[in-house]
Amino acid sequence: MGVRKNVKGSLFVDYVRMIRRRKEVDWRQRLQPEDLIFLGQPIVDSEWYPMETFERMGLAILQEFAHGEMNAVRVWGRQSIDDLFSRHKSLICEGDPRESLMRFQVLRRSFFDFSAIDIQVLFGTYAKIQIGYGMSPLAEQAASYQALGFFERLLELSGASKIEHQFPRQAWAGAPATILELNWREDLYTRRVKGILFLDYMKMIKARKDVDWSRYLLPEDLLFLKQPIVDSEWYPMETFERMGIGILQEIAQGSLDAVRLWGWHSIDGLSRMYPDLISEGDPRESLMRFMVLRRGFFDYGVFNLLFLSGDYAKLEISYEMDKTAEEAASFQTLGFFQRLLELSGALNIRHRFTSRVWKGDPATILELNWEEGNLPAEVLRLN
Repeated sequence: MGVRKNVKGSLFVDYVRMIRRRKEVDWRQRLQPEDLIFLGQPIVDSEWYPMETFERMGLAILQEFAHGEMNAVRVWGRQSIDDLFSRHKSLICEGDPRESLMRFQVLRRSFFDFSAIDIQVLFGTYAKIQIGYGMSPLAEQAASYQALGFFERLLELSGASKIEHQFPRQAWAGAPATILELNWREDLYTRRVKGILFLDYMKMIKARKDVDWSRYLLPEDLLFLKQPIVDSEWYPMETFERMGIGILQEIAQGSLDAVRLWGWHSIDGLSRMYPDLISEGDPRESLMRFMVLRRGFFDYGVFNLLFLSGDYAKLEISYEMDKTAEEAASFQTLGFFQRLLELSGALNIRHRFTSRVWKGDPATILELNWEEGNLPAEVLRLN
C-alpha cells in the first residue's frame, strides 16, 4: 500500500462548497460513505485531507457541473486564481510572469504534501511544468486542464500576452506524468535598493573613519551617513553603486575574490532573517525561493533565472552599473549563490561566466552546475 497523499483544506473546501450547493444531486451515487462525512463538518484551511476523497469529489463535479467538458474545467481553473490571490497577495508579480511562476513554485508546497505540480524548466518566456497527481486517467486529465487554466490566468495577471500551450505528454494517455509547456510574450519596467542591503554598505563605510569617502561619494550620498536607514524603505541605486566602488577599493583592496567571499558570508545573515530561504536537500527549490525574495531587495530585474533544470542553473545578472561596479557585484552574486547551494546540500559546485558586461558583452550570464549531496548544511565549509 502506497503512502497516503493529502491536499490542504484551502483547496479541499472549494470542492466541498460546490457539492453542498447542489442539494438536488444524490452525491451518494458518486462518493464513498467516508467522503460524505466531510460534507457535514467544517473544513479547516490549514489542515490536511485525503487525496482519494478529493479525486472522487473532482470527478463528481466534472460530471455534475461541467458535464464532462474539459474546457469548463479550464475556465474554472482560471477563476480559481482570483480566490487564491485574495489569500496570497504576494503571488502575482505585475510585469514579471516568470517571477509569478517562481512564487507559485514555492507556494505549491502548502497545497499538497507531494509533488503534484513541479515547474521543471523556466527559460525566458517558456515554462515546462510536470503535473502528476497519481489519480485515475479521467481525473488526471481534468486536473491538468484545471492547472492549464490556472497558469494561463496567472501569466495574464503578471503581464503576459499571446499565451500558447501544449501537452506533449499526457498521463491520461499512458505517460508516467503530464507535461504542460507554455510560451508567452511580455512587454516590460525603476532602480532602487532596499534599506536592508543599503544599510550593510553604510555600516562598512561608517566603520572606516580613516577613509576620505568624499573621494568616491557625492554630497547627496554623504547625507545618508548622517541619517537612520530603514530596512523596509527604498534607496537610490546610484548611491549604492558609488558606495560599492568605494568599498571595493578601500576595504577589498580591489580583490574580486574578497568580494566573492563577502557575498558567500552575506547569506548567513539573510538566512537568519528569512528562515524558509534554505530548502535542505533541494538546491533547486532554494534558488526558486531566493528568486521570489529578490524582488524585496531591488525594484528592477537585477538577476533573472533564465534556466533551471536538474543540477544546472543559468542566471542573468544586470545591475545596470559602471563596468567596475558590475564586475564586483557579479562576483559578490557568485559567492552568494555558491553558499546558497552549499547550504541546500549541493556538492562540487562549478561555475562560469559565459558572458560579461565588463568585457563588452550585452549581459552577464552566470552558469552553475552541482551534484546533489546529503550533507547536513551545518557541516558544509568553503573549500
